[in-house]
Amino acid sequence: MGHRIFGEFIASTFRNNRYIGMLAIEARDCEAVLETIRAYDSVTAVDVVERYETSEGREAVTILLRERLTEVTPLQALMYEGYLPIGPTQLADGCECFDLLLSNRNELTEAIEFLSDFGSVTVERITQDFRREVMPSRAEWQELLSSIPQRQREFLNTAAERGYFEIPREVTLEEIADEMEITKTTASNHLRKVERRLVEFILPYVNLAVQNS
Repeated sequence: MGHRIFGEFIASTFRNNRYIGMLAIEARDCEAVLETIRAYDSVTAVDVVERYETSEGREAVTILLRERLTEVTPLQALMYEGYLPIGPTQLADGCECFDLLLSNRNELTEAIEFLSDFGSVTVERITQDFRREVMPSRAEWQELLSSIPQRQREFLNTAAERGYFEIPREVTLEEIADEMEITKTTASNHLRKVERRLVEFILPYVNLAVQNS
């Protein structure tokens, strides 16, 4: 369809041929993507949980998908066979992508042969090191985003849009203050407070990532 879709299953479960999953989608035209999903005979309901525009100008939606299964998916079949998927499942360029925790190369070969019954299989990477991804949880991100006062968010957006963070800067702090009808001192306070909040949140994860690398 040419929508350049990216999708990620946030959570999913199935029982007695009934499937329910929460799916995050990014595309140039999410409404067209939703229409395509709804058109499938097996889909019984698609509820939009949230909808917004990304910083790159693409549309993003989170949906709750309910489906009547007529056949098992590759990931479900792997789980039935006792394989252990880890991390989120992603949909990219018409492919289902996921990580598997395997004991040895023989088990990898068996998994590839098993998945080949569903279509072509590509192994993107193999590693013997298991590292949990060092990232803030969704709850932590939400807490951070909701903790930034509206006026500080307005200042941050104005500064970014006007090029304050570019090198070299395209606007001065005083010019931003004039545009927002506040004093330069107030603008400086807004900037320091929001920068401190963001740095205090991100820095521990930066340090953890370095330690685990």
